[in-house]
Amino acid sequence: MDEAQRHLPAAEVERQLLAALCAPALDRQTRAEILERLRAHVFADPDHDVIFQALAKMPHASAGQIRETLSARLTRLGFPDIDVNPIFELEPPSAEKIIALLRQLGP
Repeated sequence: MDEAQRHLPAAEVERQLLAALCAPALDRQTRAEILERLRAHVFADPDHDVIFQALAKMPHASAGQIRETLSARLTRLGFPDIDVNPIFELEPPSAEKIIALLRQLGP
């Protein structure tokens, strides 16, 4: 990972971890670890916080279920204007990159 990747802005770290939570290839253990770490995280982007709250309520959903229901869940939470496409359009990070992103969140 190059130097620029090691010091991403907090909002970009959040976005990449949210993309990982929406990815079909994410294993349960990594998913649980991301959810646990983000629960304690103070989000730099308020939209990311709301997206995380919705994702945290469906910890065992498949990527297809997430893609189909996330916008509706955000609407039910009172946030119909949050655009989830930037999360879905991002290529999910690799397992190695997820570890590095989690380190950037801090303890």
